Amino acid sequence: MAAIVDQIGADGSLLHDVDTRLSRSHRHALILNALPGAIEEDWAGIRAIRYKGELLLSKQVTYLGKPWETYKKRIQLPREWGGALTQARDAGLRVRFIGVYHYSKTTIFVDFEPSTYADNAFNNSSAHVLTNDLFQAQTLGQFSREDKNTNSITSIRADHFASYLQAGYAASPHVEILDHFSAEFLDGAKIEGLDAVQEMHAASWPDTFQNEWAGFYVEFRLSEFLSHHNLTRYVVVQKEKRRSAFDYDLALLDGHGHLEFYGDLKASNIEAADSPGNDAASFFRCLEEYGKFWYVIYEHETWHGRDNDHRATIAWNDWRRSMGHVGRDPVYNPLSYKDRYKEAVRFVGVKVLEVNKANVTIALGDFQRNFRQPDGKPRKGKVMIRKRDIDNFLIYTKSISSAN
Repeated sequence: MAAIVDQIGADGSLLHDVDTRLSRSHRHALILNALPGAIEEDWAGIRAIRYKGELLLSKQVTYLGKPWETYKKRIQLPREWGGALTQARDAGLRVRFIGVYHYSKTTIFVDFEPSTYADNAFNNSSAHVLTNDLFQAQTLGQFSREDKNTNSITSIRADHFASYLQAGYAASPHVEILDHFSAEFLDGAKIEGLDAVQEMHAASWPDTFQNEWAGFYVEFRLSEFLSHHNLTRYVVVQKEKRRSAFDYDLALLDGHGHLEFYGDLKASNIEAADSPGNDAASFFRCLEEYGKFWYVIYEHETWHGRDNDHRATIAWNDWRRSMGHVGRDPVYNPLSYKDRYKEAVRFVGVKVLEVNKANVTIALGDFQRNFRQPDGKPRKGKVMIRKRDIDNFLIYTKSISSAN
């Protein structure tokens, strides 16, 4: 019996059905219909499609196969493509590996950058694409990302295919802004905790005295960047949140001040197994209203005060006290938060994860239903995204070399 797998409807809805099977003539017809003026040609014994100065070698996008998750798809990269690739490049053509996804009235083309696959392409290997890539293309028109293996993958709705090939990829302004900020912020510097909180305090930044300073420092730096570059019409770091509004760090706007969707900004140890989300009830109300939600996660290496005789922890507590901060303890404790205080961090990467109607059931499956507070009381369920599933949420990533 054929496996029931993820499929994307014309409206972007997630459906479950068996794979459509395309003949070569049907697959090529879909490409030719999307590219007026394209023609079929033979190159090194391979039937391909030539469009202007490009040669398109294509295969159908299908389910990866059991026992893999139903959101995992791929195209086969046959060894016979090697001769066509070499011959076309010698003739001055640009070669593209194109996956053709077709289900009912949905047609999406997936452009796999050949240079990241060529070394393995001739051993009958696969190039992978996920349900979220297809959803993004169907709803946005174009979507590009780099997967965890640094393979470049661009998914394009059929009506955008010709313009994509002629003019290139048009990135989301929100992604471009985060990319520019990350290029500045991920500078490889080791950030001392006391230096960071003093910098925030000098700027009168809220949450300066919070224990988990690293996350608030990211908020501070991003907000400063947005203001300096006059980009708050697209992204706002919310610190004074309106009553009845959703309590999330990021408001993503359309460029004219109108809210499109929300996001949350997080700092996470690079070794963490999961990416923690938010209170489930509020989160799913927000998702229902806006259709998608972003987690922007800045990953860091960590140095803890406990590994250095708590000297940095004591200095941090002493400084907070000198600034008038009063903690929860009735008597001043210079070792407050001693087991978890981060003496320093180095931010080494960022991931932007999108939860939407095509992948939300995976996050749903990771509720902490039985998670409890230290006093034994039940804690509200939270969405959790495990790193093993991240590619089906990942819409942007950037990293620098880790260096201890």
